[in-house]
Amino acid sequence: MGDSQHPVHDDSNPAPESMMSRDSINIPDNLLQAGISSYSEEEQDDIQWMFTFARAELGGSRDRMCETFDLDWTTIVRIAQGKYGAKLDNIVERIRDVRRRYQESGASTFVQTVVTRKVFEVLDYALAGDLEGGRIVMISGDSRRGKTAAAKEWCRQNNHGHSVYVDCPVTGGLRALMTEVADKVGVNAGRKTADLQDRILKSFHPRRILVVDEVLRLLPTRRGDRRPTELEFIRRLHDVTRCAVALIATPVFEQEMQSGWLRNYMEQLVGRIADPIAIPPRVFRSEAREICATFTRNPSEAMVGLAHRISNEPGKFGVLFELLRQAAGAAKRRGETLNENYLGAAYKRRKDRHNWPEEK
Repeated sequence: MGDSQHPVHDDSNPAPESMMSRDSINIPDNLLQAGISSYSEEEQDDIQWMFTFARAELGGSRDRMCETFDLDWTTIVRIAQGKYGAKLDNIVERIRDVRRRYQESGASTFVQTVVTRKVFEVLDYALAGDLEGGRIVMISGDSRRGKTAAAKEWCRQNNHGHSVYVDCPVTGGLRALMTEVADKVGVNAGRKTADLQDRILKSFHPRRILVVDEVLRLLPTRRGDRRPTELEFIRRLHDVTRCAVALIATPVFEQEMQSGWLRNYMEQLVGRIADPIAIPPRVFRSEAREICATFTRNPSEAMVGLAHRISNEPGKFGVLFELLRQAAGAAKRRGETLNENYLGAAYKRRKDRHNWPEEK
């Protein structure tokens, strides 16, 4: 990567018109924070949550936002600009009602484990930064090891204009990545990549963090395809704005950075990573215990042992959570406490579904 201060250009793949929909919430967070600064701290928190929720959970759609919070778009804009002429009591109550229902739905259920706490620590370290601004960190680990769940939950808890979570698009190159970032910070994508980059840069600052998940998708698939302009954009975003950056990756990406054919391009990015951590591939027994404890108090050692074994098989936590849900449902229907027998029965049913009779 070069040190050029010129914008990274890649107009070879212009964004489809769907990316520039008039339905998008096009209120940048910096303008939102300035507009709502006259409200109380609690009101600011609720309004910021409403916008973060709409962008993260409602696809950034203003129509869905209006429907969910039972507000017209003109009213939402006036609130965001600090120009709402009446008391916010009724508005705040609507927001808190949606927030309450969302949390009770289980959509935001999260289990803290030794691994997820470590992810939290690293993200805290990145955002805390130093005198120059935020840091770049990298969290790598196998699929289904809790990286994404922990990163999303951390962003939910630090979403007061500070955290921007992006799941890297599978296709579309630099333009698709920047459009994803723009949607999360309320920037209108427009048509020119260079102009979009400038607008994104203005939306970041040293107390903001960009969390980039599945960064392996940003690498060219074949040797000599092209330069990794998406990674150059992320590196430049950090250099210019001093925002924090967290890269969520698999071990394959880490290997490519260190010894792949793009290692020379990525040298500058590697040098800026302040705290890379690698999550061990094998699930700890303590993780299985903490997950079991969210379904039943004081799980037995036999149940923890079975959960530990399941979590280290293909599928890891995805399979374990599903089996625990099935087992908890069966125990509830019988009015009994969830234990290793119910989990074992759910595990056996899953195994039996994949078994075929042997020919003699």
